[in-house]
Amino acid sequence: MILAALTEGIGVMLLVPIIATISGNFSDTGPLKTIWIFLSNIGLPNSTGALIVVFLFLVILRSLIQLYRDRLSTTLRHEIVDDLRMTAFAALLNVEWRWLIMSRNSDQANLLLTDVSRIGVGMQNGIGMLVSIVTTLTYLIAAFLISWKMALISAISGGLVFALINQKSLATKLMGQSLGKANRTLHAAIQDALNGIKLTKILGNANRHLSRLDIAMSDARQQQILFSYSTALTRTLFQIGGATLLASYLYFGLTFFEIPVPELITLIFIFARITPLMMATQQQYHHCLHALPAFRETQSLLNECNLAAEPKISSIKTIQINKGISLNNISISYPGRSLPSLDNISMSFPAKTTTAIIGHSGAGKSTLADVIMGLLTPDVGDIRIDGEIIKEEVLSNWRHSVAYVPQEVFLFHDSIRNNLLWGNQQASNDELNNALQLAAAGFVNQLPQGIDTIVGDEGIRLSGGERQRIALARALLRNPSLLILDEATSALDLENEARIRDAIESLHGDLTVIIIGHRLMTLEHADQVIKLSNGKIEQFGSWEQIKK
Repeated sequence: MILAALTEGIGVMLLVPIIATISGNFSDTGPLKTIWIFLSNIGLPNSTGALIVVFLFLVILRSLIQLYRDRLSTTLRHEIVDDLRMTAFAALLNVEWRWLIMSRNSDQANLLLTDVSRIGVGMQNGIGMLVSIVTTLTYLIAAFLISWKMALISAISGGLVFALINQKSLATKLMGQSLGKANRTLHAAIQDALNGIKLTKILGNANRHLSRLDIAMSDARQQQILFSYSTALTRTLFQIGGATLLASYLYFGLTFFEIPVPELITLIFIFARITPLMMATQQQYHHCLHALPAFRETQSLLNECNLAAEPKISSIKTIQINKGISLNNISISYPGRSLPSLDNISMSFPAKTTTAIIGHSGAGKSTLADVIMGLLTPDVGDIRIDGEIIKEEVLSNWRHSVAYVPQEVFLFHDSIRNNLLWGNQQASNDELNNALQLAAAGFVNQLPQGIDTIVGDEGIRLSGGERQRIALARALLRNPSLLILDEATSALDLENEARIRDAIESLHGDLTVIIIGHRLMTLEHADQVIKLSNGKIEQFGSWEQIKK
């Protein structure tokens, strides 16, 4: 920026002797004489041709410097924005599960995609504003060297115009906040529509989604239009004010200060360049203010994530279960709910046994699973492995030791192979095939591309039962110390459920298993059954005892 401004300032100063040689209006005093002396000292002849060649050289040099400067600034902006996006996403991945489930995914996605991009736009305008300021200062220095009186008048009058037009700073910040809210609403409407598109088609409620989306888009559009109009209005005011000031400078220069024509023409050229630079500075400043709420939202997210962050550990290692898992006086409550999700729960899971947990919807089964696998930290009580309390600093190690298969399976839009490798990145083909067989997922070999078949968004190209079997195979690839199946067989037919039951029974004695569900075939061979009701243990015993 400094190099580009210097070359531009020197080039502008050369206009004085160029115009003087063309017009024959030589001056023995003042800034023109200083310029002549400087040119003579560096060995340049006082000819029009030599001066034009030097001027052209400076223009080319400045253009090359500007090209490199713009590349540097663009690279810097993108690197900082990408780093900020990665930092925010890493913070979300490291935050406590309870904080995540209490927040809205669409707001986080909007922040990562839209707000961080707005910060990039604000940063780009911030860099542009610095360029404009440096260039303006260079022009003002050149003007002071030619006529300090005219330069002083220009600086004062231009500053007043800038200050008067810049009184909309607060309104610009408010517009930025309103746009942030509108973007969050729009992102939520789009995400809900995409997530519920199957239900929408079944219920025939497409118009309802379209209406909600139209309202959200209209709000965001109005906020953008309002800011664009505000920007256009200030640009118009600057153009009118700049033209008025330029005419005034010309009048004062000729009438009161009697500045020689070469110097006056150069001054008018300088002031004509300063006016759009000041206008650009003002608009770039407003763009920065407009992006400021997005930066504050991002900073607020990072602060919240840091407060709710889990302890970091240097290395991950599996925790083995030799005696068993015990839960002692576990209680968990959520804001806005009158009853606790878990109320003073105490139970144990002996090593290498199978435990079934049953209960009606809302009884606390999934919350209990989240506690056991280390996702949720209880408000009261603790979880122990072989008598040792699982503290926060080893929660990541414990989660690495647990495999979980939920009722609602998530698969990436990728091949079956790559989805399985999320369970164990180093798994060989034999290990992949063995896991598929254990999970009763032999259907994979019948697919056109076999294990390299693309499953679609969230596995949409597979049936519910097929997705669950792929998820079970992925879980088994982890070689976990504990396997939790949360209604994982609910979508399977009796034949495939029997296969999975056989697979689970084959693990008996080698792996600790917890099954959450209600299907008799899966639960009747459990070593112990726990029935939950309203966050409390209602019954405990064998399946024969519980089903009576």
